[in-house]
Amino acid sequence: MAVDLKSSDPFFLFGGPKSDDRVRGGSSRSSLSVLPSNCALFEGYLDIETLGGAGFASQFQYPASENEGSKSSNDGVWDLSAYEGIELDVGASDGKVYTLILKDEEAQDKRDDGREKAGLNWEADFRANKGSQGPAGEEVVRKNVWIPWSDLKPTYRGKKKDDAGLFKPGEIRRIGFMMRSFFGTQQGDFRLELRSITARKHASNGADATVDIQE
Repeated sequence: MAVDLKSSDPFFLFGGPKSDDRVRGGSSRSSLSVLPSNCALFEGYLDIETLGGAGFASQFQYPASENEGSKSSNDGVWDLSAYEGIELDVGASDGKVYTLILKDEEAQDKRDDGREKAGLNWEADFRANKGSQGPAGEEVVRKNVWIPWSDLKPTYRGKKKDDAGLFKPGEIRRIGFMMRSFFGTQQGDFRLELRSITARKHASNGADATVDIQE
């Protein structure tokens, strides 16, 4: 049994927040858009020179709200308590390591400059496939990545948070993807194509596991 988080209308209800290293004086940038094929595309440029080897860029989206037309980040909740993890169907991408981020707490109050205050993240790293599209637009390489709840690590402001308590899969309020430098090993243009994001009780046959990379 599985539930596709992007199968209901539409995949993006409204523009979610982004968090790039520009908030710390960096120069990285990112965007999240919908392709004509109804896939999601997370892309941008990771700069590691400005901040001396560090850099990050991320995009988030909210679940559907029961309140039609609502723009509040705290209205919508995904109840995924019946499942054991998330599986990503990754399309034509760049072979780099990305981070899936889930938030199970209400958004914090905003800062004076309008940006949201930092909150608890649950993260897991995975490597995208390296592929492209053929001359007729067909997918050349794609793969699935299985991320069980047990692989999610709690962090706050990029640091491990040992006292975070237990992950709450029944209260998912945001999903996001991040590109980061990982000790300066990644930089430049990046591209992650997501064909589907699915909550499942178990991995599909042949799905890749997460990777363990600490920064």
